[in-house]
Amino acid sequence: MERETVDTGLVVVIVLLGLLVLGSLALLPKLWRSQADIQRAEATRAWPFSEAFRAGFLRSIPAAVLALLMLELGLIAGFFAQYLTGDGSRLADRLTVYFGTAFVVMLLVDLSVTLFNRPKFIVPPDARSEPGAVRLWWSSRKRRRAR
Repeated sequence: MERETVDTGLVVVIVLLGLLVLGSLALLPKLWRSQADIQRAEATRAWPFSEAFRAGFLRSIPAAVLALLMLELGLIAGFFAQYLTGDGSRLADRLTVYFGTAFVVMLLVDLSVTLFNRPKFIVPPDARSEPGAVRLWWSSRKRRRAR
């Protein structure tokens, strides 16, 4: 019987991403209440883009954390799909596809929160009334033209 070797590169990625996801999930309550250190203006002083996109980025961090979680779960399912046989392998393959799809959907939700501040249920409660980055950018552009 042949012995398969473990894909160490994938294991390293899963472990490192897992640590990032666990740390992010631990911070998620603070992020949701907008009390995390990164959400203060001083923490993002060197932000290379406009203030509108900084605000949108900060609002979308909880969605990004969920996207990372979906990616991690998909990688774990894909890892097990390589080594299981029969029904276990088919289930792991399906889970890989489902989590991969959920990851792409969460990235689109993240982009939507950044640009338009929608859908509201995934935006931290105190930021739900703020306009999206596109509207902030457009209004700042109008102000500059009026000068």
